Amino acid sequence: MEKNRGPERPVSEFAQEDYLFGSGPLWLRVERVQRDRPVEYNGDLWYEVEGVEISSTGRDVARRQVLVRAQRLTSLPTNRRL
Repeated sequence: MEKNRGPERPVSEFAQEDYLFGSGPLWLRVERVQRDRPVEYNGDLWYEVEGVEISSTGRDVARRQVLVRAQRLTSLPTNRRL
């Protein structure tokens, strides 16, 4: 029997111009944002993000690590526990 890990996090959609490196939109169930190490690239701030890539049909594809434009992460929860 699989352990209950609680509810799954929502899936975030990132346009091709909002993440490095890939093509087309990216659907990602974000699990971690490395906010303490921003990366400057082409005049913008980017953060390393880890999670599970989701297909357009809603299936888990694979674990993924990408750089995401900081502006797109403002609505995502932080990693800190309250």
